[in-house]
Amino acid sequence: MAIGLKKLAGSAGVSPAIPLLLQAAAFWPVWRWYAARVSDSSDDAWGWVALLTAAIFLVRFRTESNQQTSTPNLLLPALLTLAYAVSFPFVSPLPRALLAMAAIGATLSVYCFHSKFQLSFCGLLLLSLPLMASLQFYLGYPLRSAVTTMAAPMLQLGGLAVIPEGACLNWSGRLISVDAPCSGVKMLWTGMFLCFTLACWFRLNWQRTIVAATLSFAAIVLGNTFRAIALFYLEAGIFQLPERSSDAAHSAVGVMMFLLTAVAIAWLAQKSAQRAVTSPID
Repeated sequence: MAIGLKKLAGSAGVSPAIPLLLQAAAFWPVWRWYAARVSDSSDDAWGWVALLTAAIFLVRFRTESNQQTSTPNLLLPALLTLAYAVSFPFVSPLPRALLAMAAIGATLSVYCFHSKFQLSFCGLLLLSLPLMASLQFYLGYPLRSAVTTMAAPMLQLGGLAVIPEGACLNWSGRLISVDAPCSGVKMLWTGMFLCFTLACWFRLNWQRTIVAATLSFAAIVLGNTFRAIALFYLEAGIFQLPERSSDAAHSAVGVMMFLLTAVAIAWLAQKSAQRAVTSPID
């Protein structure tokens, strides 16, 4: 299957339906895994939002592909499909799905975005996979630990003798934990969704998308750190609140920090778009 796609690379007059149908057939184990994963309710249904957004961009830019006169180069989709086939016996279903979505995204990039690889669009396709449970499992604790490591020095600047201990902050022998809901995994997914959506809207190339995604990730981690600091003051009782308003205050802090992070991500994407106009990268 991958060899057949590779032969199509650089061939003229190839309809997008042909490589897409070949890929759809080659990736049938991914669709079976996807259906099983969605139906078992182990993940949030956020992936549908990313998939719908990708579909909207596909419809928006599809009309431009009708005016395409250059020969489509399907080498990258062929290589990604080949990588999927070669790695199939050795990797778990999630990496297979990531490779499959990247291959499909690369194919659609050629026909609908006049790009060898529209990373922002492919990012939306990757986010459409049922990832949340896996992200919580693999990234939950590392993100919580990173937050406590960054939050402790900031709290020390405020005169508090706080040290990080794993996913907890130790203040005078009292452990205040950064629990799983505050790990920032959901903020990470939402922030990257916003980043890829804006990058796709501004038609950023893959280099600028990587820069925007890297800076967005840093903004997300920093925003979650400030959220942990604010919640530390509440949990430690430094700022006293009525008990009935405690939950509302926690939610308000989370919403405020996410909004600030979203503004930062939007600003970064806009600046990248402005720089792309003034100093385009080939």
